[in-house]
Parts: sequence; C-alpha cells; structure tokens
Amino acid sequence: MKLTRKALLSGVAAIGLAFLPAASQADKAVGPVEGLWNYTGLTSSSGVDMPLTGIFLLADGKFLQQAVFHDGGPAPKQAMAHTGTYTATDKGIELQAGQTLSLAPAGGQALADAGATTHALDVTREGDAMTLVFGSGTVQTLEKIGDADEADIYPLENGMLAFTGGYFILVDGNAERAVTGYGTYRQEGGQLLLEVIRWAESAEGLAQNLRDVTLTARFDGQRLVLADGRIFEVQR
Repeated sequence: MKLTRKALLSGVAAIGLAFLPAASQADKAVGPVEGLWNYTGLTSSSGVDMPLTGIFLLADGKFLQQAVFHDGGPAPKQAMAHTGTYTATDKGIELQAGQTLSLAPAGGQALADAGATTHALDVTREGDAMTLVFGSGTVQTLEKIGDADEADIYPLENGMLAFTGGYFILVDGNAERAVTGYGTYRQEGGQLLLEVIRWAESAEGLAQNLRDVTLTARFDGQRLVLADGRIFEVQR
C-alpha cells in the first residue's frame, strides 16, 4: 500500500475515520488516559489500515506524540509528530496541538506543519488497551507500556522533550525545520545514550528517518545537546 500525501495528512491533521460500531463501544468504558502508550494501529476514514510504529505520552495535561508510517517496504516512510495540552471531556479528551508536523523523506513535500489544531476524542479503555476516535473519524489503537506519574516534561521553543519510565520523546519543529524521535535512554558518565526506536527530521527541504541507532547527547535540565552540536533549549 502506498501512502499518499492526502492519506498521510488525513492521519496526521484531521486524524478522522468512521466511528466504531455501537455494540463494541458498549463493552468498554471511558477511563483515565494518563500514561505512556505504544501504537498498535491506525485506520483511516475510508477504512484503510495504516501500519505505524509510534508512541503517545499523556501526563499532567500535556502530551507528546511521534510515529512513523510504513507502506510495506523495507524502510519506514512518512512520520507525524505533535505536542500540546489536553483537557477532559464527557466522552474523552480534547487535544490542543501546538504544531501538526508531517515529514516525508520518501518523496513529496519533505516537511509540513498544519499549525495549531484542536481535536475532540472519544476515549474507551479496556485494561491496558485504549481506543481514540477523533471527531472527524480516524481510529487509533494503543497499548499502555508505562505510567506517567513521574514524567519529566520540558517545554522547547517549538515543542517538548520528555523523559519517563526509561523512555525519551523529542518533538521540536515548525514549517522550516523539525527534529522528532523517541526510544529508550541510559546515563553513562556525563552522557545520555539515546537508543532510538524511531527518529524523523527535516531541514532545508530534505528529510530523513533513522531507526535502531544510538545517539549521544548531554542534558543538564536547561538544554539538550546532541553529539553533532544541535542544541534544544528548555524554555522557562
């Protein structure tokens, strides 16, 4: 299956598809969304499955999300990333995204930012499984991989940086350039070793994805410095 630009933005910005049947919803109930979640699936409004690998952190009214789509080939293709805030509603949550990034190393526009967006989500929980149904229709399914009680979230100029449960998530970008990724990390001396699961970045009209690599960084609570010299300043 080839992911078109239209299909990607349907998953990224509108993130909408047909609602789940009422019978399946009746067996589930709205539950707390806080936690670290791993994507298990995304279905478009036309009923097309869009395989992806990604993560979603919801903690203390803030969220970070990063995911990379696949089209059946050997390498991941387009990516999406958001950060922002969320509030509870009667049926779930409302997301207020500060940016809506899509990155496409495989062709088309390398980087796009739909800007600040708002999404009303119906949420259902069944044990450690969660289903998000967006107002325009898209269904995302996730599984919980950790709590978020002790998540450390740092605001950046155009996004956020988070550490929780041995994982890191970095989303910083706008329409000009973006760096997004997640994975696990460990401290080694004065350095952070970032064990990347998925990473997508874009600058000057080019984009690239990385996976299953180790990046070296330093973080002192004020700024994250990558080994190549790029700096992400914490905003206070």
